[in-house]
Amino acid sequence: MAPVIEYLPDEPVFRNLLHCFNTHPQRVVVYDAKEPVDATYSQLLVDILYMRRRILSTLPTSMLKPQGQIDSKRPYMIVLAPGNYEFLVASFAILACGGALAPIASTLTAEETCHFLEMCDASCMLVSVRYQRQRPELENYYAAHTKSDMPVAMIEIATRNTTLKPGQQVHIDTAIQPDPKSPGVLFFTSGTTGPPKGVVRPRCTWYRDLPTFHGDQVGMSYRSPNWIAAGLLLIHHVLTGMSIEVVENDPRAIWMSFSKGRVTHFNGPPRTFGALMKYYQQHIAGLPDKKRRPYIQGARGLKEVFVGGGITWPSILVFWKQLLGRPLGERYGCTELGPSLERTDDCDPNLERCIGKPFSGVQVKLSEREHGEILLKSDTMFTHYLGNPALTRAALDDEGYYRTGDLAHLVGDQYVIDGRASTDFIRFFGLHVPVNDVEACLVELSYILEAYIVAVPFDYPTNIGVLVRPTSTETCVSLRRIRFDVQHKVPQYQLPTLMRILRDNEEIPVTASGKPMRKRIQEQYFTLPEEGPLPAAVEHCDRIGIDESRKAWDWAGMV
Repeated sequence: MAPVIEYLPDEPVFRNLLHCFNTHPQRVVVYDAKEPVDATYSQLLVDILYMRRRILSTLPTSMLKPQGQIDSKRPYMIVLAPGNYEFLVASFAILACGGALAPIASTLTAEETCHFLEMCDASCMLVSVRYQRQRPELENYYAAHTKSDMPVAMIEIATRNTTLKPGQQVHIDTAIQPDPKSPGVLFFTSGTTGPPKGVVRPRCTWYRDLPTFHGDQVGMSYRSPNWIAAGLLLIHHVLTGMSIEVVENDPRAIWMSFSKGRVTHFNGPPRTFGALMKYYQQHIAGLPDKKRRPYIQGARGLKEVFVGGGITWPSILVFWKQLLGRPLGERYGCTELGPSLERTDDCDPNLERCIGKPFSGVQVKLSEREHGEILLKSDTMFTHYLGNPALTRAALDDEGYYRTGDLAHLVGDQYVIDGRASTDFIRFFGLHVPVNDVEACLVELSYILEAYIVAVPFDYPTNIGVLVRPTSTETCVSLRRIRFDVQHKVPQYQLPTLMRILRDNEEIPVTASGKPMRKRIQEQYFTLPEEGPLPAAVEHCDRIGIDESRKAWDWAGMV
């Protein structure tokens, strides 16, 4: 009997995947205790091939090209799955068809999901077994509201398929060479502000830094893959031979994983590291030494641990430095380019808000040479915003650099971030208030666990509102106390003038990457009446500077 041969495209993604399969077929690539899943490279390859066949057999023949590739006119396929094995199978199957994956969050409404389906003219939607209960509602809503005359197939992600049969072979087909600049992944993002947009990254996004085989390393997946740092890293880890341990996005689950000592690589946004710090202080620090030791050893056993996706408060950095015995790594990036700068061991450890130096292949410049807006460029950067050429043009300068909207300055050859031009500065009495600096001072107070500064329209054109979470519900926190305790650290014009305390059951709205959504925070917690008394939960300082001592430059020499 002639061997059954299946082919994969000739590109770095599948050459690397096939190398991992040929050299380590029984290596466990994904471990998920909840599902449960204990999948090897052999099983992964089988499931990818099976899902590719399902996709191609479901799509209309008018969409198919020879050699098992889809028409480039409708490349996008939505993926509704958690950051687990199903996501990997769906993603690689889509890429094997010549398509581009578009991961979405599981918390979207039917209206939001169908908006994205229409926005990218998706040919199909691959749905996790976990989210099958949402499928009828999605299908009904789409049928009732779609303006498109093109059908969208909804396909369940199938895993644990029969392993390779005797004589079955998988080869690279040199005749199938996808264009590296064709769409490879679509991320829907609102950034920190603004309406959702579709960020199209090219296929060569998946080619970055692939050759090394990390067979003894284990990464952790705990976030939804619709956030770029989660989705990109999950696929990249598998392509470089790294195993993945899947856990729930919960501080207790993450600490339990650390305590077992398997995970070697961990990353997350500042909010995650803050939540892990809080959990440690409340539930682990007080344990007997014998019970506490595995958690500490597990954390210190991490070979790489990075924070990224926003400004990290100094108190969080100090905690992790003491726990790890070394500074927490810091990375800076954006959806349009991915990780772009990194603070490493050779950077000045005393330089606050330092985001280090560029990754290999990333070009960086500042709009005013030594300071100003961060501008980035790379071969794998986004190609365009879906359906919005005007927005694409506005996002790039004359040399093709992406305008990040973040401000920074140079100290030697290291970049230090100053904040986001649009949301990290508030104008108060015509003066610029650096949000991140003020928040950092507030969370250094022993009785403040979290603090979020927002612009609040009230009385003056803008007031400085602060939303705080005390370290204890028994702690007495007042606006007057806060202003008094930080007045020696920041000028008076930067002190909060309105305050509201977060209750135990209240959470702030954040982006998919964990960044505070300041406009939403203001709307949710500081929507104040134009006339009449303030809500009882909001405290106002209406005697700015009158009862407080004044020092030089308290009002920047302007008031």
